[in-house]
Amino acid sequence: MTMAQSDGRAGSRNEVLCLAAGVADVVAEGLRVLTRRMPGPAEVRQELRARGELALRRSGAAPEAHMEVLARQAAARPHDG
Repeated sequence: MTMAQSDGRAGSRNEVLCLAAGVADVVAEGLRVLTRRMPGPAEVRQELRARGELALRRSGAAPEAHMEVLARQAAARPHDG
């Protein structure tokens, strides 16, 4: 019987800790591979930025278009007639 099975609360904390450690390990391994492939810090930064932009597009967390925000603000203003 594992700690997660014996005590639900301690087990859930342990699971979160293990998941976070697993994610950190995957990230660290990815960074090691990335830094071996790229010759310098500028290339690493460029690669990370490109990957981040792709990840944001995939998740749909893109910022609102500037003109769209301005149009909404203009439409919300009271009109003097």
